[in-house]
Amino acid sequence: MRKIVAILIPVLLLAACNLPRATPDLGTAPGNSQNCAYEWTTQPLPALSAQVQAAMSAARLTGIRASAEAYGENCIDAQTNQPVRFSALETDFRITMKVSVLSNKDDLGNALEKILAVLDGFPPGKIPGPQAGTINVSFESGGDTLNLTFSVPAGKSARSLGLHGTALLEELQKK
Repeated sequence: MRKIVAILIPVLLLAACNLPRATPDLGTAPGNSQNCAYEWTTQPLPALSAQVQAAMSAARLTGIRASAEAYGENCIDAQTNQPVRFSALETDFRITMKVSVLSNKDDLGNALEKILAVLDGFPPGKIPGPQAGTINVSFESGGDTLNLTFSVPAGKSARSLGLHGTALLEELQKK
């Protein structure tokens, strides 16, 4: 009897795997011509990067390289495994600035304040994605680098507190 039960249990389990599913396959969502598998990714935004770079130059910020990229999801076609469309969630900014020394926090904070004032001109709604993204600032001096990464709202919040110079730099280093 035990041998029969030992044989029947796997057979019943395998048969159950082939029963119709209780939840229907919804297939393609209305208005969506593709079945998608989604993956997080970034896409460079060369035209916006050029605009940000030009705005930094217009603000007389020198030694700066600016770029922007969209962060969001690729729709990957389930049949071909190829991306068919991208949906931006936010725009992230990368700023690299050459400075003479990293030890003068007041100068770095003042430069950071000017950088953020320029980036205020690129709010959500005017750039890809419905939400505010992140700002990555790298101050470079010789072979040394000071990196800061914080959200756009954190940058606005620190300035709304009236922080400038060293206080602004130190507040955004915490984020």
